Amino acid sequence: MIIVRSPLRVSFFGGGTDHPSWLERGEKGAVLSTSIDKYIYIQLRRLPAVFDFNYRVAWGMLEEVSTINEIQHPVVREVLKHYAGDNETGYEVIHNSDLPSKSGLGSSSSFTVSLLHAFYGNQEMLCSKKKLAREAIFVEQKLLGETVGYQDQIAAAHGGLNRIEFTEDGDYDISPIRLPASRRAALEDSMMLFFTGFTRFADEIEKRKVAKFGDRTKELREIYDMVGEGERILTDPSRDINDFGALLHQTWLNKKALDASVSNPEIDERYEAALKAGALGGKLLGAGGGGFLLMFVPPDKRAAVLAAMKGMTHVPLRMERSGTQVVLYDPELDSNYLPAGAKVS
Repeated sequence: MIIVRSPLRVSFFGGGTDHPSWLERGEKGAVLSTSIDKYIYIQLRRLPAVFDFNYRVAWGMLEEVSTINEIQHPVVREVLKHYAGDNETGYEVIHNSDLPSKSGLGSSSSFTVSLLHAFYGNQEMLCSKKKLAREAIFVEQKLLGETVGYQDQIAAAHGGLNRIEFTEDGDYDISPIRLPASRRAALEDSMMLFFTGFTRFADEIEKRKVAKFGDRTKELREIYDMVGEGERILTDPSRDINDFGALLHQTWLNKKALDASVSNPEIDERYEAALKAGALGGKLLGAGGGGFLLMFVPPDKRAAVLAAMKGMTHVPLRMERSGTQVVLYDPELDSNYLPAGAKVS
């Protein structure tokens, strides 16, 4: 048995510029994001040939099927089909999550990274985080044909607070943003995460946004420029950390301009109520349309914003640094050595 966890992420600036359709235009792409202390867990083990099924997959439903093609969960089905193939049968995959899926925190990519990490670990293969990120991108963009960018898979695999630059061919450079403990705490203490109460299918929203990229060049270039400005605010000790909140407000306005489906009147009303209560800015995370709303709130205004957001669930969060991790492996193996015959990829 192997259990892997991969973090969810909060994307501050640059969302949209990580998409292949944007980068293939010769435009620049980058994001500023952090992984958070909320995780997707995947448990994977080989099943003995004593059941009347070959695959058991537990997620929002329980599947017990004989063939890979019968598996309804698209990521599990395509990963096993591509990486395990017909010669291997008998897998159990169990999914757990700290927060709801389809909510703007990159949970789909965290799932994919976790499953790949668990599968490779079960095969006694040690994979770099970059390989896991690239393989997850391949699964989502090529095997599943989803309208997704590059940032979520990279954040789930690597973890941490980073600036990530993307190239036209799908490669990336990741630059960790190292902050003094006091500056990091100031950022964490200013973040408030609220669940809107409903989820959405990001792929549908992303398709509408991508279709309008040619008409939204100005907005997307400004969104890209905000990555650099956000990084400068965080790393320059002379800058007021509250400037980060004001910049979040600006990127939210630019994001809403990409497509009307990014927000709705109820979310706009709550967002404005939070601003009136003392929040300096914020944004819906992920594609938009629902899910989690991040607000930047000075600590002395937190109580007022909580009251203004009554009815929305507040989820405390901190940033994390580790990325995807194996949290349980075969208990007979000592974690201090590599098993005989293990391969490194």
